Amino acid sequence: MNIKDDIIIRLLTFDDMDDWLDQCAIVDAESGENDIYFGPYSRKEKFSKERIKKKTLDRWSRNMNTPSWRKAWGIFHNQRIVGNAQIQAGELPTGLHRVELGIVILKEYRNKGLGRRLLEMIIDWCQQEDSIHWIDLGVFSGNNNAMSLFKKVGFKKIGHMEDCWLIDGKSISETLMSINVK
Repeated sequence: MNIKDDIIIRLLTFDDMDDWLDQCAIVDAESGENDIYFGPYSRKEKFSKERIKKKTLDRWSRNMNTPSWRKAWGIFHNQRIVGNAQIQAGELPTGLHRVELGIVILKEYRNKGLGRRLLEMIIDWCQQEDSIHWIDLGVFSGNNNAMSLFKKVGFKKIGHMEDCWLIDGKSISETLMSINVK
């Protein structure tokens, strides 16, 4: 699949919400395949679009000087969201200089350089924002492709949390990574 010319990466808007939720539901269904998880959720938990939509609309509408704000970018191919990444602030005002990143890409679009393009765009955006100094993330054990990608764009390993999650009876460890954007 040669798709590079047909790809658009941009900040998501409220109008993108339903398409974004559809893409998230697909990735959620893939989580756990081959013992690689993308989020700390059981395969038995139902993906609730309405609950997530309500929470996300609130977070996307928050001002960046308030806790728990969130921004999201989408990778579009033929007007369909095939990947996305989000940054979100923590719950305390004293931590607003750090954001947490999450990224997911549909299976058939992985390993095509799209994740790197998306991450570089977000890093550039964060470098332009005076209030953001750090981007943090966690990578689940077994997700070696993601670990490699994050290292390529400059993230450094800052820690490891053994037995961080217990998902469907399986212990999942997490590698913690950060990049300073100032």
